[in-house]
Amino acid sequence: MSRPLTEQKVLRKLDIEDFRHLTKDKVITMASMLDKMDPEVAKKALEQFPEFSNTAKEMLVGYKDTLDKGLESNTESVQSYYDSCKSIIEVLQKQLEDENLLFEERKYIIDKMFEISKMMDEKDSENKKFIATMVVVGATAVGIITAVLASALGGNTKIETNDIDKLA
Repeated sequence: MSRPLTEQKVLRKLDIEDFRHLTKDKVITMASMLDKMDPEVAKKALEQFPEFSNTAKEMLVGYKDTLDKGLESNTESVQSYYDSCKSIIEVLQKQLEDENLLFEERKYIIDKMFEISKMMDEKDSENKKFIATMVVVGATAVGIITAVLASALGGNTKIETNDIDKLA
């Protein structure tokens, strides 16, 4: 196991004079180093930058907004796709009302309707995967920031399998 980062090494890596000069854009870099720092250095850094938790919170809120916009855009896109498919199906249904259609023509129209329905199902599955991915990414971001903060503040973030067995 490597030695914990000293205050001087952390300041050099962040390219700042002291932790009071820590900017929002360098918070992520510092957060990624917290678990490698000597606990006293991490505490000192957090004491000199009291806005760390507020900055982390602001970053999470910003990230949440980005996720919300992504989900909203996805919803609009998917709805537009469904509307187009439904419109095509309606046109095909009207064509089926023509009594002069041959059996092969009816079969072709019905096959196209099934094909469009299948495409809608595939889009729905794709959409659900996208949403699940967004949830995992969001939960991961929250988990990482929470774990880093807990680690820096001396919390025990080690989870063992026998701890989980005790819950059962």
